[in-house]
Amino acid sequence: ADAEGVVSALREIDGGVEVLEHENVLTVDACEKALAGKEGLAIAKNLLLKDKNGKLIHIVALNSTEIDMKMLSLRLGLGKKHPRMAPEEALSKIFQVPAGCLTPLALSRPDTKNVVVLLDQKLKTEARVLFHPLRNDRSVVMSMDVLDKYLSQFCGRKGTYVDFEKKDVKFGKDNPPDLKPLLDAVKAYEFAPEAAGSAAAPQKQSKSSSKKGKGKKKEEPKGKKEGAGDLAVDDVHALLAEIQGTLMKGVALDERTYKDLESRLNAFKNVSYTRGYTAAKAEIISYIKA
Repeated sequence: ADAEGVVSALREIDGGVEVLEHENVLTVDACEKALAGKEGLAIAKNLLLKDKNGKLIHIVALNSTEIDMKMLSLRLGLGKKHPRMAPEEALSKIFQVPAGCLTPLALSRPDTKNVVVLLDQKLKTEARVLFHPLRNDRSVVMSMDVLDKYLSQFCGRKGTYVDFEKKDVKFGKDNPPDLKPLLDAVKAYEFAPEAAGSAAAPQKQSKSSSKKGKGKKKEEPKGKKEGAGDLAVDDVHALLAEIQGTLMKGVALDERTYKDLESRLNAFKNVSYTRGYTAAKAEIISYIKA
């Protein structure tokens, strides 16, 4: 279905569904500016993540909601293997929308049937929520009840409402990850191989150093505690997701931009050795804002 078809389907559910026309917007902030003066509207941000196996997670959250990516990873049963931003081809081939148009209304596309959909429970408190109808020069105003019925009647599925700000939850045998069954129930997608070089390859040990150190246990660097050290590759991807969810709300990064940011973030990892993760993260965000 095209944008008109989506709107028509929504009006079958609620004849009062309103469509707002505005300039093309790529971010939530741009959408807010384009609709300045219109009160009582809640704008949802959309994030599309991919786990290490190629399974997709579509997050739809209130713009103000802080998403703890580490906790989300644990709740999905991924442990420290944090999901990263999905490649651009996921938008074009699976959702069949261009960058900046990711929306739960595109879940009517047949190829999205294996996408896990997580909805912010705070959206339920909003009477008028905005979603793009497959194009980013239009926004449809609706309640979450209308979206739920659209997903059920026209997409043959439903989303799962989640408290994204839940923290300090410990999982174990008696308390398994609550969102893991959702990932277990879907199939993985296949994407083009990612460009190599996102992580440094291990250096080969020279013969001289190998002989010299033979039989001796490698010592840990002084001052390095267990579990500490530089940012792991997974932490870099989690930070990328956080940056998009805060500084670049609603923007679907193209593969080239994503790889450039990933490369720069990996370069910044060394800062954590001397300043710690918090300081490193602040420096990274400062660089992105510059």
